[in-house]
Amino acid sequence: MSTKLNEEAQAEFKEAFTLYDSNKDGRAEPAELGNILRWLGQNPSSSEVAEIIRDYGSNGAITIDGLYNYLGRKVVDDFDEREIIEAFQVFDKDGKGMVGASELRHILTNLGERLPEDQVEEMLRQAVGAGDGVISYEPFVRNMLKK
Repeated sequence: MSTKLNEEAQAEFKEAFTLYDSNKDGRAEPAELGNILRWLGQNPSSSEVAEIIRDYGSNGAITIDGLYNYLGRKVVDDFDEREIIEAFQVFDKDGKGMVGASELRHILTNLGERLPEDQVEEMLRQAVGAGDGVISYEPFVRNMLKK
């Protein structure tokens, strides 16, 4: 089981899984997974359901552990993205969603979990490219979390 989810969340996810695992084989097929996720308040498309099964399941279905892994990752990713963007907003003096590359370098190498200078340089090179040294931080955060 994923350690990213607390016991209460795991119990809720297991309840949904058990409710919609129609043949009680411990595996949710695409239609069942779609129903599980809708019961949990999400509204996935059929292609999103297929992607989840491809990434977290096997043989066209997902187990409860696969569901825990997916939802644990989703909860953490959603929280991390929101939290990181809120941190950037502190440095966004004019509220335009932008931060200077030099300021970002300082943040990444000196605050919180410090990153190595070479890693920061590569991140900035990808984010700024041939630009004016200003980075739109929301796409930057999303791109970094994908890696």
